[in-house]
Amino acid sequence: MNAAHSASVAMEAIEKTKQGKGAARELRRNGMVPGVIYAAGHDSQSIAIRAKDLDAALRAGHFFTHNHELNLDGKTVKVLARDIQRDPVTDIPLHIDFIRYNPKSIVHVDVSVRVEGEAESPGLKTGGVLQLVETTLEVVCRADSIPQELVVSVASLDIGESVHMSQIALPEGAKWGVTDRDLTVVSVVSTRTSATAEDEAADAAAAEAAAAESAEGVEGGEAKAEGEAKDEGKGE
Repeated sequence: MNAAHSASVAMEAIEKTKQGKGAARELRRNGMVPGVIYAAGHDSQSIAIRAKDLDAALRAGHFFTHNHELNLDGKTVKVLARDIQRDPVTDIPLHIDFIRYNPKSIVHVDVSVRVEGEAESPGLKTGGVLQLVETTLEVVCRADSIPQELVVSVASLDIGESVHMSQIALPEGAKWGVTDRDLTVVSVVSTRTSATAEDEAADAAAAEAAAAESAEGVEGGEAKAEGEAKDEGKGE
C-alpha cells in the first residue's frame, strides 16, 4: 500500500464571490463546479473549479486519497478532496468540498478495497462466489500517509470463510475509522451450483455408508443362517 504523496494534475479554479442557488446554476452553465475549501483555524473559502479538470481528476482514480493542486486566481493551493455532491439522476458533480492540505494534519479518508488471489481461492474453484461487502473503508491517518488502496487477499478462502477489517495491514500510524466492530470486508459464499455439489458429495457418502452397512448386515445374516444350519445338523 503506497501512500499518496504526489499531487495530481492541477485544476483551474476561481474564487466564488456570489452566493445562492442562482449563482451556482450560472457557474454550472459556464462549465464550472461550485465548491468550498475548509482549513483548520481559518474561514472557509467559496470557489468554483473547471468541470473538465474535475472530470479528468476523477477519471485518474484515487481521487480522495491523492492531494490536488488548485490554480486559484494565480496562486497554487494544495487540497484534499473531502466530499462530492452529485445530481441524483445524472450523477454529474454539483458541488465539491476540499480541505486545505497540511501534511501533518490527521484526516479521515475512505480508501478503496482491492481484492486479489481469486484464482487461488479453493472456495471459488469449487463454485463459490466472491462477495465484496465493503468497497471502501474509513482510515484515520496523517495527510501525507494516506494509502491509495487496501489490498485484500482471498487466496486461502474456502466457501463460508471471510476476511475482516482487523486482518488488513495499515500503514504505520494509521488506524481504522470504525472502532466499535470488526467489519466483514469480503466473503466467499455458496451458490446453487456449489451447494448442489456439496449435497451430492454428502449424499454419495451417505449412500456409500448405507451400502457398507447393508453389506455387513447381509454377511452377518448369512453367517447366522450357516451357524443355525450346523446346529440343526448336530441335533439330528
